[in-house]
Amino acid sequence: MKIIEERICCVDTKIFVGRNAIKYLREVVKNGKVLIVRQKSISIDRIVEVLGDEIHEFVLEGGEQDKDLDTVINIIDYLYREGFQRNDYVIAVGGGTLTDVVDFATSIYMRGMKLINIPTTLLGMVDAAIGGKNAVNFRKIKNVIGTFYQPYVVIADIGFLDTLPKNEYLNGLAEVIKYGVVLDKTLFSYLKDNVDGIISRRDDAVEYIVYRAILNKLNVVKEDPYELKGVRIVLNFGHTVGHAIEAASGFAVSHGRAVAIGMVIETVLGTELGITNNSCVKLVENVLREYSLPISIKDLSIAIDISEVIKSIARDKKRRGNSISMPILVDIGTWVKREITIDRIEEGITKWIG
Repeated sequence: MKIIEERICCVDTKIFVGRNAIKYLREVVKNGKVLIVRQKSISIDRIVEVLGDEIHEFVLEGGEQDKDLDTVINIIDYLYREGFQRNDYVIAVGGGTLTDVVDFATSIYMRGMKLINIPTTLLGMVDAAIGGKNAVNFRKIKNVIGTFYQPYVVIADIGFLDTLPKNEYLNGLAEVIKYGVVLDKTLFSYLKDNVDGIISRRDDAVEYIVYRAILNKLNVVKEDPYELKGVRIVLNFGHTVGHAIEAASGFAVSHGRAVAIGMVIETVLGTELGITNNSCVKLVENVLREYSLPISIKDLSIAIDISEVIKSIARDKKRRGNSISMPILVDIGTWVKREITIDRIEEGITKWIG
């Protein structure tokens, strides 16, 4: 069991990582009402065993359809009708989409309540539930309304991963690999040397990669909690191209698989700019292959229109004028921020894919 304690933006956050981490709820939930917001498909029996049945429950279907202002209003309406106060608790149990909408609702009800995130996917544990960013969709625009709000507690109980479908597990591994490539040479080496343990979801291996990924994200968030210094942009490594591939596929390509391809293309782009060590391309490709993740659009089971990828790049929210601010890999574990022209990115994509 690993326990992390950090102070971010005047908020003390405690993070528990390991099997049966849920038992620590007993320590952190003191006096006060508790609302658990969970995905319909997820059982909260283990949570009830720890906290007892004197809890309130709000159930969502899970998925993008919940990630809107209607859901936010419904959660807030429930909190108000049941008399919840600022010192009471909201516990979000589910994947990244659920924690996004619950975290946003919690942050604005009475200007914020005690928020506990219990992510149930690997991607949620290493990304969505950590760092304090939340957002919901509005008028078909993704993540356009949101806040920065740090959770009181995060419980990354790796027991939830036992039944996580393989594709969802690989989605999360792509983000873990991202941390290793761009921020953490030690994690990268561990990922290369412990493939069997990670793929088989051996407790010690999973606990280590989740713990290490969380530490990396927290180090970035502490330095740039509100995305004002340009440091937090490193978390977007692989995502400029990755998000464009997702959009071009109509989101048929999963986030992790798209980001995996994005990491390769952005690494190649870095070598062509004379910034990235040439050896990094093979290193990144090889580790992705070890985990059955794609390294090229040609590896996908569906056809992707390259012109649609390029159109999506041009609409990137990080765009300023004719350039996009991007983290560029220097070597494994190190990076720099650069403004790259749209034309240069498009040229790199066309050259690599073509």
